[in-house]
Amino acid sequence: MLKIKQSKPASIQLRVLQSGGSGGRRKQYARWRAATLLGVYLLAGLHIAHWAVAGRTLAPMELNELMYTLELGIVTAGFLLMATAMLSVLLFGRFFCSWLCHILALQDLCAWLLGKFGIRPKPVRSRALLLVGPGAMFYMFIWPQIDRLIRGDPLPTLRLLDDSGGWASFVTDDFWRNLPGPVVAGLTFLTCGFLIVYILGSRSFCAYACPYGAVFSIADRLAPGRLVEIDNRCDQCGLCTTVCESHVRVHEEIGRFGMIVDANCLKDLDCVSVCPKDAIGFRFTRPSLLRSFSRTGRRRLPSDFSLAEETMLALVFLVTLAIVRGLYGYGPFLMSLGVAGISGYLSVIALRTVQSKDVRINAFQLKRSGRITGMGAASLGCFALFVAFMAHSGWIRYHEIAGDRDYQRMREYLHTMRQNPPAELVGSAKRHAHAVERWGLLRPRALDARLASLHSFDQPPDVSVAYFERALARRPDDRAERILFAQTLLRLGRDGEAQSQLLAAAKTEPETSHGHAEATRQRVVAAMTLGNLRLRLGDFEGAAGAFRLALSIDPDHPPAARALRRIEIAQRQASRSDPVGSLPAQP
Repeated sequence: MLKIKQSKPASIQLRVLQSGGSGGRRKQYARWRAATLLGVYLLAGLHIAHWAVAGRTLAPMELNELMYTLELGIVTAGFLLMATAMLSVLLFGRFFCSWLCHILALQDLCAWLLGKFGIRPKPVRSRALLLVGPGAMFYMFIWPQIDRLIRGDPLPTLRLLDDSGGWASFVTDDFWRNLPGPVVAGLTFLTCGFLIVYILGSRSFCAYACPYGAVFSIADRLAPGRLVEIDNRCDQCGLCTTVCESHVRVHEEIGRFGMIVDANCLKDLDCVSVCPKDAIGFRFTRPSLLRSFSRTGRRRLPSDFSLAEETMLALVFLVTLAIVRGLYGYGPFLMSLGVAGISGYLSVIALRTVQSKDVRINAFQLKRSGRITGMGAASLGCFALFVAFMAHSGWIRYHEIAGDRDYQRMREYLHTMRQNPPAELVGSAKRHAHAVERWGLLRPRALDARLASLHSFDQPPDVSVAYFERALARRPDDRAERILFAQTLLRLGRDGEAQSQLLAAAKTEPETSHGHAEATRQRVVAAMTLGNLRLRLGDFEGAAGAFRLALSIDPDHPPAARALRRIEIAQRQASRSDPVGSLPAQP
């Protein structure tokens, strides 16, 4: 039978904690870690500054670029960062999370700022939320591989690309290729920082949402580097558990196993620095493996929720995630996970406020002795508004998803079957898009372009012109949309305007070389379409100029060379008084 040493009285624990533990070393570790995490943001700032000045820089050092390596085989700087972090965790444990992760730095900063106002949020214990991180890990990294096997697709071949290949491995001028804009990034930081820390407790995003943390927690169980008891010095005072921001029962695990086996231990070393006996230190020993799941292992703290509440929390989480993910063309995955976790917890609190006698959340008493307080009434009112907002967002999301489905089926007709889609399908896609336009609180970035494309099937397609103009005002470098606009203008008999749009599409240089091959193809298509149009109008000099433009974009484009050669032959014949009408048919 494993035995746990007796703990010191609480008064002794408090005196030691107030004195700073072992010689004040905790402050030293905290400063080192703060400096390291600050350095992460400093390097990120320098990275952006270098791109802004030089126009080209190292590809984004984002862990989510791992997905492009797993799905497409493209080796990226983000993949190498993830691989390096993974190797470090396999050897030393989860030091990367607490010393180098910018999201954890944000959470710790928010917890510190809340502490300055006397707010120490109570950590929430939920069995349902513990499944979120592993579920997100499965969705991001494992399911795509299973889906590949189901479809019978081969595994990707690892390769390096530059920007001309569409997705640069290491050096790029498209720094923001996989990053959200400033508004979405700010909302993500607000959600994964202040909100989730205040509502669910410190480092709750790490414990309940982070897919990378789920990967690292598995690797940590295999790591020989661990925090262990030194020379049997631990007297179970519990100070280490008190200061652990990851909510690990440090003294219990030291007493039972002689080391910390919980994979949630992020190795921030606060427990090492606060120990008055210097009883905890980093050593290489046997990995923890699955000992934390053993029946004789650490004492498990009960969940804060009943089974019915856990079920409700899980259902609200899934519904909220389905709504927020991709809403209005935004809704990044990590922010959506945070919003869904917060929503699930608040739904349980709202239900308790109605049913229970006494309810509080952090410093706020929502219900006392069966009577709802003013704060409770205000909280229920805010929650009702939030539910109404989510219901509206869910309705919008339904139209977005259904519209995307119809639009993709339309593209299959156009690109695979080489025929116009059925009118019923176009009408359905149009109804969904107009519902988002009319009732949405935001206007998705691609909505105008989609409505323009849909209305281009009208007879006549004059309604689409306004949508094309609005879409191109927002994205003037969208060559494909500009070419489609020109084709619509031709159907309306507005040849002069169509020529202007085609010329602009052909001459528009890509802002970055990301997707350079596709940009080149689109520019050539625009130039060739312009040349053929001018031929039809009898403007042979203008047509020759358009075909020369196509060759300047792509010197190895045979149709442009042939068309230009035919025009030159016809012009020579005309100079010898041959009939101009002998000009060969346009390509």
